[in-house]
Amino acid sequence: ATALKFDMEEGTVILGADTIVSFDNKILGKPKNEEDALNTLSMLQGNTHQVYTGVTVMERKDSKWETITFAECTDVSFYPVSEDVATGEPMDKAGSYGIQGGFGAYVKGIRGDYTNVVGLPVGRLFYETKKHGIELRG
Repeated sequence: ATALKFDMEEGTVILGADTIVSFDNKILGKPKNEEDALNTLSMLQGNTHQVYTGVTVMERKDSKWETITFAECTDVSFYPVSEDVATGEPMDKAGSYGIQGGFGAYVKGIRGDYTNVVGLPVGRLFYETKKHGIELRG
């Protein structure tokens, strides 16, 4: 809605994305503190959870905004974790971990797009935009 308030030139592309973690029908947000992060990671250990990223791309075309919206889901499984995982690294991440950081050592496997777990499903983004005539690679 904010983009609609501004007069932007033709061809302007705006990208927005947000990622959540879900386990046992609950949304796991960013941890409140290190104890909350450790509790979340303890709950996820030895289990499979889902990482969802919602993406919206808007392009200014013919004096209006064309919009593409999609969501991607990736299943992630962890090995058991130890209490030494409370390093401060997960404090700004949904689900209390970053697969691309030190916690990646606890990932047993994923089914789906790795970049989705990082926070932006790059392959799907390029596929969807290209399908709609938007070339992000220049």
